[in-house]
Amino acid sequence: MVIGITGATGFVGRHVSALALTQGHEVVAFSRQPTAPVAGAREVRSWSADTPPDLSGLDAVIHLAGASVLGLWTRKKREAIRSSRVLGTRQLVAALHQSPSQSRPTSFVCASAIGFYGNRGDEELTESSAPGTGFLADVTQAWEVEALRAQAAGVRVVCGRIGLVLGSGGGAWPILHTVFRSGLGGRLGSGRQWTSWVHVNDVARLLLTAATHPQWHGVMNVVSPHPVTNTELTRTLAQSLHRPAILPVPAPLLKTLLRDQAGLFLDSQRVTPKVALDHGFTHSFPTLHTAVKNLIGN
Repeated sequence: MVIGITGATGFVGRHVSALALTQGHEVVAFSRQPTAPVAGAREVRSWSADTPPDLSGLDAVIHLAGASVLGLWTRKKREAIRSSRVLGTRQLVAALHQSPSQSRPTSFVCASAIGFYGNRGDEELTESSAPGTGFLADVTQAWEVEALRAQAAGVRVVCGRIGLVLGSGGGAWPILHTVFRSGLGGRLGSGRQWTSWVHVNDVARLLLTAATHPQWHGVMNVVSPHPVTNTELTRTLAQSLHRPAILPVPAPLLKTLLRDQAGLFLDSQRVTPKVALDHGFTHSFPTLHTAVKNLIGN
């Protein structure tokens, strides 16, 4: 297949592109700098707020572009988080509608996030669970609404609600590795909050599977089948790196330093990848121990 990828130079995008190539697909990358080469891409096409993307000749589109949620959530930062996802997806879906039906991509996989569920304590969450509340929950709901509009053009849509991604070369892992290897790690807040994580290799496999298999549609949780509490996460990292983890960070301190962004570390989301499991998908790294062992080895 010829697969268009937005955000192809990002952390997840690089892994999706590399895996697509090993599976024999061709990659067309979309970028605000189309003259800059993208590793492995057959072609780089322009896409910006002023330039609607050219989707001709593509069999599928995987949409990963979006401003990082890390950083102080000023009004400007919040607007960038929202607009890059909601307006960017709206523009991409409009291009799908405008593409000639005979050459229109048949599948559209749009990144989403488990922030959709909000702060839910010990509740076990699947794709059919109700949305939560809060800034990220509101953004994610609006994001998915825009993506699902592509169905009206006869395009199969999958929204992948991605959890905490662990992988070499990006995401949360380099920070976690450095902090815990230095012996400065510790639980956050009470430590009872659930973290739904996933190895980046499984993210790439899930997104590509959704793009290339017509039986996948709707929403899917892109997480490991075994979420952990923050206390378990802390213990696993400390033991795997043979370091102590004796410096807990109180919730009030996190809220003082990070304000609303503290929810990224204190909110509890116990998410299960029911759709993937029902389709028979087998994770390469189903447990945190296997994932951390792999990452330390790398």
